[in-house]
Amino acid sequence: MATHPSLTSNLVVMLTPYADKAGDIFAIRQQVFHIEQNIDPAVDMDGEDDVAMHCIAYWQQQPVGIARVRAYGDGTQAKIERVAVLRDFRGRGIGCAIATTILTYVQQHGFASALLYAQDQSASFYEQFGFRPQGEPFIQAGISHIAMMKNLVETPTLA
Repeated sequence: MATHPSLTSNLVVMLTPYADKAGDIFAIRQQVFHIEQNIDPAVDMDGEDDVAMHCIAYWQQQPVGIARVRAYGDGTQAKIERVAVLRDFRGRGIGCAIATTILTYVQQHGFASALLYAQDQSASFYEQFGFRPQGEPFIQAGISHIAMMKNLVETPTLA
């Protein structure tokens, strides 16, 4: 789960409110979700950006990857969403750097668990971070997904 060695000195991953980096975040979502995956922008732009914390990765000052996280359900669960890395930058550790940053954030903010809806081809990526599939696959935005959960609080074992 380490960042690819060739990226370490050129990669910056930061957390930011949407308003501070909206143009960069939208540009990646537009390229990956709207154009590459043909997701309706109205579905993607769901009105939740302003209540979420966003993670954005820059390689040589170019925005190349994103994710967002927000409180969900009763507020003890974090929901990780809109994870995307530009096609030319996939397989270089950027997704790992984003996931690590987001998971550190949710742990520091006291969430009990993290939920995400992984596209089927991405489920194994999230499993390496301790996410486990929940339930059956479902279609969201025309793409097959699986709910995945990671408990962030140690459950005491009975002796």
